[in-house]
Amino acid sequence: MTQDNLHTIRLNIKTDYSDEDIMLLAEGLADEALSSAAQRQDRKHTKPWTLEWIFPEKPEAKELIAKLALQVAVHNLPDPNVKPEDFLIEKTPDINWLEKSYQEFPPFSIGPFFIHGSHYQGNIPPQQIELKIDAATAFGSGEHETTKGCIQAMLDLKGKGLCPWNVLDMGTGSGILALAAWKLWKTPILAVDIEEESVIVTKRHAQMNGVKLGGSTLTAICGDGFNTPEVSQKKPYELILANILAGPVIEMSGDLVAVMDDNSYCILSGMLVEQADLVASAYEGEGLTLKKKYDIGEWSTLVMHKA
Repeated sequence: MTQDNLHTIRLNIKTDYSDEDIMLLAEGLADEALSSAAQRQDRKHTKPWTLEWIFPEKPEAKELIAKLALQVAVHNLPDPNVKPEDFLIEKTPDINWLEKSYQEFPPFSIGPFFIHGSHYQGNIPPQQIELKIDAATAFGSGEHETTKGCIQAMLDLKGKGLCPWNVLDMGTGSGILALAAWKLWKTPILAVDIEEESVIVTKRHAQMNGVKLGGSTLTAICGDGFNTPEVSQKKPYELILANILAGPVIEMSGDLVAVMDDNSYCILSGMLVEQADLVASAYEGEGLTLKKKYDIGEWSTLVMHKA
């Protein structure tokens, strides 16, 4: 395989696909694609999806349709009604991908945190906390509004004197929130994700940031949410982070509250602004109180308190 043979395939999909469905559809070409990506156009949840794959050779549109049709049947997905002319297939530009990554993921700050990728060679601003996260992963680099909301919520809780002795990051993704919590409080963090690749990425990011794994620092494990044995073994938690999606966050409300310590907090995100009241109600039904709500763009982050 050479750079000259690489081809990029793009496909627009109707808006009624959920995040989970679109990822499953994208995996239909995973056996041949070198990489895949999916995002809403203009990053608006009402806009169509754009799927993008990079192939080592130019594929035939009819073969792509057949593979996607099989994925639709296996996972009972909505029919995307894709036609050969819907695919944009073109040679992948011969560019410097490291430079492209640098341009698309420049360093930025959230409060005292200075967040950048491993490609960044510049100086760290004085008095800022370095947080090194690569944007090449699909698990979150800090740019999304929900991640910003969660980090701002942690900063505000720390400013009010919270110093949690035990923290759980449920659905850790890239590990960015777990690492931010460690850098803020230097307290034991348990980071859990159902995806093994996410745990691998989190451990790599911990190493990049000089955070030792295990013991009284950061423990990253793959598990089935609150059914993960280590979650019960290490409870209760004085702070729980859950930046996932509104549906799963609501479904886990009872299990999450059950492992909270007295006088503890949880930071919930991954929800749209119009979903925030429904999420808050689910946790209020479990006895928590909404302390603060952060709306950034289309997304909300909630801080709930257990007295």
